[in-house]
Amino acid sequence: MESLPASVAIIGAAATGCQLASVFAAFGSRVQLLDLAPRILPGEDEAVSRVVGESFGRRGVHIETGIGGVGGIERVSEGPEGLLLRYDTPDGEREARVDAVMLSVGWPGNVDALGLEAAGVETDRGHIVVDDTLQTSVPHIFAAGDITGRVMLVQSATYEGSLAAEQAVLGAERSQGHEIVPHGGFTDPEYASVGLTEQAARAGHDCVVSSVPYSDLDRGVIDGHQEGFCKLIVDRDSRRILGAHIAGEQAVEVVQLVATAMRGGMPVEEVADIELAYPTFTAIVGLAARRAAGKLGVTISDRGWSPQSQLGVAEWELGKNHDKMVAVL
Repeated sequence: MESLPASVAIIGAAATGCQLASVFAAFGSRVQLLDLAPRILPGEDEAVSRVVGESFGRRGVHIETGIGGVGGIERVSEGPEGLLLRYDTPDGEREARVDAVMLSVGWPGNVDALGLEAAGVETDRGHIVVDDTLQTSVPHIFAAGDITGRVMLVQSATYEGSLAAEQAVLGAERSQGHEIVPHGGFTDPEYASVGLTEQAARAGHDCVVSSVPYSDLDRGVIDGHQEGFCKLIVDRDSRRILGAHIAGEQAVEVVQLVATAMRGGMPVEEVADIELAYPTFTAIVGLAARRAAGKLGVTISDRGWSPQSQLGVAEWELGKNHDKMVAVL
């Protein structure tokens, strides 16, 4: 693109569509974001969808979900006033006049140029079919990354590439599950997730949920980024984190800490007892962990008491309570 469209319609409100919407809105385009799903970012926790959607609305992005589909490129026509986009809704057909239309509804792998049919490698809807060992329908051929249509993330493709090479040489002995994969979107505000959504966690676990707003975080107040939250989902029996969902400044950086704790099998009270650097956005994980520990009724650290056990408060209130405790002692 050589110039900025005054208005743009983006069809598809998953990660890529939302990032495009955020970028064009930041540059000053009037953005209309459309999706068949009942909410934007349908694969994310509902709280993330809600907060990002509300933020988009404040930035002037018009969101319309639950549409019936565009139904073909023939429903985009060019006229003297730009492009006319026609799409279905439960209330009938609607029209939008815009300068540009972008389709963000997924993408196929580049299987056509690989000659896979000659090798007998099975494909399905533009992707190579593999099992959990990354083995294709031909035993000595393995595939990794986006071409498999599974977890289409750079970090996962890197992991799969190493595993596929190892399997091809040593034999298909290891499987991959991608159970702990931190990911997110570089929208404004950012969002990030790892593990189970709250809905999925409650379906299979007895769990507690703690959520802390960015307005309780000193760094958020200092930098003027009070929009957002950090949610932790914790299994009540094991006290381990099942999932984390964050919307707000540096969310994709913050979620890495939770992913590391999950991979290490740390109970939430141990996460709560980490002396995280101050003031940082990452410190919101400690606040959420302390709040979760309070809901579980577990003691933070083996000291039996801690100023950080003053649960359910903001960072500045923790400091205030700590001063009171020192004065009393």
